[in-house]
Amino acid sequence: MAKLKFPPLAGDRGPGYWMRPGNVWAARRKISRPDQSTIWRDNFSGTLRTSRTVPFAGLLTAEVARSDRFRFLILGDTGEGDRSQYGLLPLIRALHPDFMLIAGDVAYPAGRTSSNPRQDDYICGLFQPYQGLNCPIWAVPGNHEYYSESKGFEFYQVFCTDTFADYWHRYGLHFVSQPGTYWELADGDAANDLVVIGVDTGQCANLDGGRPWWQIWKSKPRRDEKQYTWLSERLTRADDRLQKVIVIFHIPGLVRGDHDKSTRFAELHKMLASHPCVRLIVAGHEHNFQEYAPAQFARYLEVVHGAKPAAGVAPRYLVAGGSGAYLTSTEFKPGRFQCVAYPATDQWQEYAGIGRQLIARMGLDKSPVARAAALAEKNVLTDSDAASYLSFILVDVVKASVTGPAVTTVTPVFMDDLETLYPGDMDVDVQAGIPPLAPHFVAKCIQAHRSFDL
Repeated sequence: MAKLKFPPLAGDRGPGYWMRPGNVWAARRKISRPDQSTIWRDNFSGTLRTSRTVPFAGLLTAEVARSDRFRFLILGDTGEGDRSQYGLLPLIRALHPDFMLIAGDVAYPAGRTSSNPRQDDYICGLFQPYQGLNCPIWAVPGNHEYYSESKGFEFYQVFCTDTFADYWHRYGLHFVSQPGTYWELADGDAANDLVVIGVDTGQCANLDGGRPWWQIWKSKPRRDEKQYTWLSERLTRADDRLQKVIVIFHIPGLVRGDHDKSTRFAELHKMLASHPCVRLIVAGHEHNFQEYAPAQFARYLEVVHGAKPAAGVAPRYLVAGGSGAYLTSTEFKPGRFQCVAYPATDQWQEYAGIGRQLIARMGLDKSPVARAAALAEKNVLTDSDAASYLSFILVDVVKASVTGPAVTTVTPVFMDDLETLYPGDMDVDVQAGIPPLAPHFVAKCIQAHRSFDL
């Protein structure tokens, strides 16, 4: 069996990290802090250019931009900075993405910046793990970024300004400033009909405003009119241009086979349903992979939101938050809407001990008590967080040419266990991806039978 070598910082965020009082409290600020992220994001991004649109060439090298194809990865819930995050690096390097997009939670537990690298969530969860990848990384903020002392301003500084540009260069990453916490990648020519839109769902997915009746002590959040207006305009333009849109945001409404009643953004789902250009929705937040076929998402729209997809065609809905954070259960009760999940139930049961399985069945698998139970499990004690059952999405784009139309192919990528991808008793530098993964082991992870064209 291969001997995996992880960098020292990965051990800092291993067993016991999530049980430290300061980290538990930092990751639970939503309990005491009303979700006013609509106001917060306006306050720190008011001076950004209003279009928020960048062509794909802005994230590509000149050579790739001139070619007829490029590829990128969509990851979710990456930023724990432990072995489960580092464990994906050999596979990421083997796929040679031109850029990466992250669907939130890039900096656990609370998007903190610090003069001490070991206490800086962006160094531990973003810069250090992805050191040397030499490609741009864009993201939308997750709930954990909004738990920071400055209510998400640190995310804005890292991704949308040059405040930390020297960090990007120092850690061997290609820095391209985002045009805001929500953004659009779109080309103006006919060769590439793909559009990718990142939506900022804020601290608690409360884009519609308001509050539950029982939270009367909290101030009432307002609706995010500005983001909704911007999104409607972009989707309408994509419809007119017959483009195909991937929408990325952090907190899903459809999860574990049913509707998450804690979310308050019905308008978002109704809007996405009303535009035939939307072909794929990708969320994170849940630390596993769930795929809802278009027919299941159409049922969800009609049953929960009273909306039917435009022209009877619904997008595919993916929850893809298994890219580095601790794994959460796929052993949930059958809901109203069927999904295919990874890891499969038997794989989850093999991975998780009896204690965590019981806690997950009570709906507490993302709570401190679940993390405490995980400390008693062998695979976690020996491997910090195991490099097992990780997932992300591969997107290959072929531009239109005289030989054929533009084609965008989406493929899930699943990694059961990093150790099994290296034969024999070899030593492996996980972060550097040395030795590189053999092509047939890479192909084993690419779920080609599950790929689809937009």
